This record gives sequence, C-alpha cells and structure tokens, in this order.
Amino acid sequence: MNKVDEYVRSFNGVKNEWLTSLVSYMREAYPDISETLDHKKPTYQGDSFYVAFAAQKNYFSFYTDDLRVLPLIKDLLHGTSLGKGCARVKYSENAAVEVLIDVTKEVVDYHNARRSTTVTDIKAVKKWAKVPLDVQQKIIRNVFCSKCGVTTIVDYSLHNDRFGAVLKGKCKQCGGLVARFIEDE
Repeated sequence: MNKVDEYVRSFNGVKNEWLTSLVSYMREAYPDISETLDHKKPTYQGDSFYVAFAAQKNYFSFYTDDLRVLPLIKDLLHGTSLGKGCARVKYSENAAVEVLIDVTKEVVDYHNARRSTTVTDIKAVKKWAKVPLDVQQKIIRNVFCSKCGVTTIVDYSLHNDRFGAVLKGKCKQCGGLVARFIEDE
C-alpha cells in the first residue's frame, strides 16, 4: 500500500476530502512528478520546485518553495495565515480546494516554462532576468494570438533585439506561433 494513500486514509471528514482531492489532482494532472511522503506529508517534487500539503488539527497546510504564490492564497482565502514556506488554510474556507489546485497548477506551469530548453540568446536571457518575476508572468500571460486573441505563450525562446528582447513561442490554447516584444528600460 502506498504511504501517501495510508496518510490520506488516516483522516476523516473534510480533512480526508481535501487530501483526496489534491492527491487525485496531482496524480491525474502531473503523473510524471515524483510523489513521496516527506516529513509526514504528501510531497510532489518537480525539477526546480515542490508542493506539499498536510491536514493539521485546526487548519490545512499548503507548502511550496515558490514563495510568490503564498500571498496569492492569502488574498483569495481571507482566513489564511502564512508561515515559513506555507499557507495555513482554515477548513471553513469553501473554495479552498479549488484555489489550492489553481495555485498548484500555477507553480508547476511556471517552473516548467522557466526550464524551457529553447532559450537561444544569452543577451536576451540577461535582459529577461532583469524583469521582475511578477512582470515576467504578466508578459507571458499577455501575448496576442491571431486565432485566440490574448493568450499565454508556452515553449518560448528568447531572442535579443537592439531595442529589447523578443519571446517567440506557441499559443497555449491553439499551439499557433506567437511572439511578444519586451522593450529595454
């Protein structure tokens, strides 16, 4: 029997429901991500990130080393408190599981996009690295596709331009070619 399954079965009620939903989501959406029971909590380790969660007595804990998403959880789930590398969510939060799934998807998608092997221009990479992470995410999610309109760019490469840098990649929705120019400051 799988240790994560044993852990989930050790809880009843809302704790079991939340754990079951999140473990099932991770297994279905990201079967290639390593699943372990680390420090007595289901943990999913990607190439440059992890997410984990645990049922506590009075709250549910969501852990990640991607600290940019923790304030997002707190903003969306008002009864949430933040700790070192974690968000503590009250069981009374009705939309918590959906929010935690969305945040997990954001972490995985963000890190998968960042490890793209199609980066082709070191000068463009240096320019892109100067852009704050939150602005990078806004740019990635605000690309025009002639078929879909505003979309997210995926599988992109970076190219230097004398006025800035260019992201060239694919539309997340239709797979068509898209590009986004980023001006130098």
